[in-house]
Amino acid sequence: MSRSDHAPAKSDTAGSGAASSVVHLPIEIIQRDRAQARTHFDEAGLDELAESITQSGVIQPIVVHGDAEHGYRLIAGERRWRAAQRAGLAEMPAIVRNDLSADEAAVLGLIENLQRESLGVMDTAHGLARLGDTHGLTHEAIAHRIGKSRVYVTNFLRLRQLAPTVQTLLDEGRLSLGHGKVLAGLPASTQAELARRAIARHASVRQLERWAREAGPENQGPPPPDADSGADLGAMERGLSEHLGNTVAIRYEPNRRRGELRIAFHDLDEFEGLLARLGYRTN
Repeated sequence: MSRSDHAPAKSDTAGSGAASSVVHLPIEIIQRDRAQARTHFDEAGLDELAESITQSGVIQPIVVHGDAEHGYRLIAGERRWRAAQRAGLAEMPAIVRNDLSADEAAVLGLIENLQRESLGVMDTAHGLARLGDTHGLTHEAIAHRIGKSRVYVTNFLRLRQLAPTVQTLLDEGRLSLGHGKVLAGLPASTQAELARRAIARHASVRQLERWAREAGPENQGPPPPDADSGADLGAMERGLSEHLGNTVAIRYEPNRRRGELRIAFHDLDEFEGLLARLGYRTN
């Protein structure tokens, strides 16, 4: 493919400065960002894009960070990069954003993917969580950066409280986002049971809400810590953390026969979901 098939390039070598410069980079020195939000790429869609690239070239440059010595990491455009490889391209147009720090580039990459409507439900939830957990952004700051409301961010983050099997059903489109929001406030075993019932009966979100109210709290839980029986408090912490979807810490003083149970939460919305899973209703 000729150079004229690409967007106009100011230079053939990647400089360290201007973010607007388009250069042509060998595909083999470009690497994907393993921390990016998207984990699934539609194979048929990639094949279609590869065919388009074969016919018309890469119209929109990818965005990368790095240099020729250490390689370039993708900030935006992994789908185009994958399709270009399928099309057999040796190089592709890129904008090099070395005006950003590595952390800023990682945040920009996450935001670029999170702004795309085609991103999967749980990929969106986990990507939003990384902006908060890894890069220290508040829910309000995340919402501002991706152009969404704070409620949007909080609702997606709550989906991470879903059991893995329910998360898969959501990603497969067998459950809607509304179904997921209802199930996120329930114990894991109840989530799975109601999810299966909702799919089998093609239940609406409102019907699922009624079932959730009828299900009530689960009364079973792990036994209390007993130093004389050699109970593994570490295992209890892990089990409770998995059961509740929140980090749990148990501190027990065998000599005084007393202890403390701590459950971490990030904001009031998550706290309300935690209370619901514990069977406590505020209204």
